[in-house]
Amino acid sequence: MKKLLLLVILAGIFNFGYSQSQRLVMLEEFTSATCVPCVSKNTQFHTWQTQYPDKFTSIYYHVNWPAAGDPMNLANPGEVSTRVNYYMPPTNMYVPYSVLDGNYYNGSAGGWSMSTVNTRWDVPTPFEIQLQHSVSAGQDTVFSTMLVKCTQDVTASMTAHNVIIEKWIHFNSAPCANSNGERDFYNVMKKMIPGSSGTTMPSAMVTGDYVLLEGVWKAGLVYDFTQIASIGFVQDKSTKEIYQTANSSSSPLVLPYNTDLQVTEVLNVLPKTCKDHISPWVKIRNNGNSPITSMTIKYKVNDGTVSSFTWNGSLASMQKVVVPLPDFAFDLLAQNTLTVYTTDPNNSSDQYPKNDTLLFNFTTSAISTNQVKVALRTDNAPQETTWEIKNSLGVVIATGGPFAEANKLYQQTVTLPQADCYTFIVHDNGGNGICCTNGNGGYELSSNGSTIKQGGSFGYSESCEFWMDSPVAISEAASNNEMIVYPNPIDGSAKVSYYLKTSAEVTMNLYSAFGQLVSTRSLGMTEAGSHETTLDGQSLSPGVYILQLKMGSQVYSRKVSVVR
Repeated sequence: MKKLLLLVILAGIFNFGYSQSQRLVMLEEFTSATCVPCVSKNTQFHTWQTQYPDKFTSIYYHVNWPAAGDPMNLANPGEVSTRVNYYMPPTNMYVPYSVLDGNYYNGSAGGWSMSTVNTRWDVPTPFEIQLQHSVSAGQDTVFSTMLVKCTQDVTASMTAHNVIIEKWIHFNSAPCANSNGERDFYNVMKKMIPGSSGTTMPSAMVTGDYVLLEGVWKAGLVYDFTQIASIGFVQDKSTKEIYQTANSSSSPLVLPYNTDLQVTEVLNVLPKTCKDHISPWVKIRNNGNSPITSMTIKYKVNDGTVSSFTWNGSLASMQKVVVPLPDFAFDLLAQNTLTVYTTDPNNSSDQYPKNDTLLFNFTTSAISTNQVKVALRTDNAPQETTWEIKNSLGVVIATGGPFAEANKLYQQTVTLPQADCYTFIVHDNGGNGICCTNGNGGYELSSNGSTIKQGGSFGYSESCEFWMDSPVAISEAASNNEMIVYPNPIDGSAKVSYYLKTSAEVTMNLYSAFGQLVSTRSLGMTEAGSHETTLDGQSLSPGVYILQLKMGSQVYSRKVSVVR
């Protein structure tokens, strides 16, 4: 019995050790090239890290005080400031200032030692982290991929941070006025990817779960690209505790599974649409160690029929492929969800099916009157910018640009010929939008004072769809009470009230969101005044429709939604 009890205890100890990982402690040091006391502390901490690289690593944030001018702060003052405010109370900001693992130690750089690090190092962690970094051949872009694997069940509000550092910066002379005499600086923060807020992780993870994050930095000020690396860490948003840290290497990542596909992105589908058919493109990444030569992609919108597409090719580990899926129709609702997932990689099972499925939510597009207004302020390269409006058949009905003057506001009003689903597209041939890398331009598409789309920060193009609902201004239609549909959305039937200024022949047409005629009904010659009829929605599938009343030479349209 005693031997059995001992075996049970040993088994429990073994399982506990297996479910947790060795910690690497994180030092976040706040310093400045103008801070005299920082010199000795930075020297000491660098010596310790050189002696004990398996115990802790570090990121140095350079602030702009006690005196301004530190060149490493000037390279990225915003993210430094965010990190300062995250840890330091506004009434007590100073350097040198040390933070160990977020909340294990927080305060004066003289208040901790290697004994502090050793104590923290002995605490197991529920995560393992790998990082791989590389620099483009032109030495203008840094890539950093971060793999966070859960080795013990954990529930918390967690953020993953991927930080580009320059491991060693050497100056032959003082780097700034009011220099403290330092000329060698280590593990200097260059960029937090994608920003100082990091990337939100799942709030609950179980053993075997993982997150794979790819980061790109269009490099700013770098003194020596051979010294570029990255440091990753996982931090609790609420308590600020850092659970695990890792240094990068140039070696490929060792992925958790051999056969593992992840649907990472849906392309070619707008977040707002007035069309009842889409042709989605799906980006899929091979997260496994083994190459993928075949897979099945399945997709549907809402509770519609599942479509299937077979892909064949060659997808190496960590490579991505964009797969255009065939166009398919669906019932457009006010709120829609496109579900895409992969099955049967290499005619076998995916070893980590949790990331096989991606949901893309989209809604019906904005409604305009028969007139839209395009207001566009150019950037420093106005000749690069154009815009166009197309109808549902792809016919261009209005254009603007290229423009002649930089930093000038151009405005144009476009009259839309008929009720239809229109697409507005703004182009920039330079590939950097009109804000904010080459000036501070921007655009706004509006109708009757309501914004349909606005922006300026994009690549080569940006677009939106909108439905032209009525050929007269909304305010005019409302004041004359020409057409009202209620209730709307419809669950069963609705009343259609309309007003005639003079006697006219009245016809009621119902169209799908894509302009296909669903039904037509003649209401005959109708006298001037107020009238009411019924729209029967019992036989209609859920979705968005366009109800049109032709009253003599006048045509009025309203978007109606059918729900169940």
